Amino acid sequence: MAPHDVSCPRTPEEAWALDGHTRRDVVVVADRFAQFAREDRVFTLSGLLALLGSGGLVAPGCHWIVHFGQGVDAADADLLETACEKTEGSVRLADPAAFRRPSEPPVVVHKSRPENVLLAGVHSPAPAHCRAELRIHRDNELILDHHTGEHVQGIVIIEAMRQICIAQFETAIRSGLPPAAYAGVWQRIDLSFEDFLFPLPATVESLIVESDLGRETNLKFRATTSVRQQGRTVATAVIEYSMIAQGRVDTLERRKADQATRAYLG
Repeated sequence: MAPHDVSCPRTPEEAWALDGHTRRDVVVVADRFAQFAREDRVFTLSGLLALLGSGGLVAPGCHWIVHFGQGVDAADADLLETACEKTEGSVRLADPAAFRRPSEPPVVVHKSRPENVLLAGVHSPAPAHCRAELRIHRDNELILDHHTGEHVQGIVIIEAMRQICIAQFETAIRSGLPPAAYAGVWQRIDLSFEDFLFPLPATVESLIVESDLGRETNLKFRATTSVRQQGRTVATAVIEYSMIAQGRVDTLERRKADQATRAYLG
C-alpha cells in the first residue's frame, strides 16, 4: 500500500463489522520512531494528525481504530482525541485511558527525570513476581542519539530490566525495611536477546528466584527478568544484585574513588 493510501480493504486480517461498517486498526507512534511507521498500518503522531486535519482520512463506510504505540503520551492523546471528534465517529481511539496512565514516579526506579522512566503500571501479582508495561518516552536519554533502524535498541531493554528490579524492591519489598535510602549495585547480568523489540506495547517482568535479607544494609537478590511483546519473548536475563543502604554505598564508593585516584596519579 502506498503512503497515504487511506482506502479500507476488506481483508480477514484487517477488517470486521462495526456498526455495519468496515473496521481498520492502525497504530500511532512518536515521530522519534518514524522509521517504523509505514503510514498504512503504523503512523507517526504528526503524520496521523495531518491526515485527520485534512478531512479525507477515512473512506466512506470505514471506521479506523487507533492504537497507541511507544512515545505517545497523555498530551498527544488529547490532541488525537480532539482530532478524532471532528471525524464524527469515523476514527476512534482504541483505549483513550491507556496512555493517560502515567509512568511510574522517577523515585520508584531511581531516576531523576520523568522522561527516563521506562515503566508504567508496576504491580506484583505474587510477592516475588513483578510486572509492568514498557513505556518509552520520545525524549528518553537512551534513544536521543542512536541510529537503530526500525527496532528499539538493546540498551533500552537492559535499562528496563534494571528498572523493574528497582521497582520491585521499592514497591514490594521496601515497606518491611527501615526508612533508609537504598542504592542498587549490580554484580552479574547473564543476558540473551531472542528477538527485536519494536515501538509497540510490551511488558517487563521480574521473578526473584533467590534472596538473602539477613543484613538490612546489604540485601542480595537473584532475579530472572524478561521483556515480552505480542506473546513473544524479546529478551531474558538472570541478574544478581544488591540493594545497599545509601550511607554504606557512599562510604565504599568514596574509599574506592580515592584508591583509583591514587593509583592513577601515583
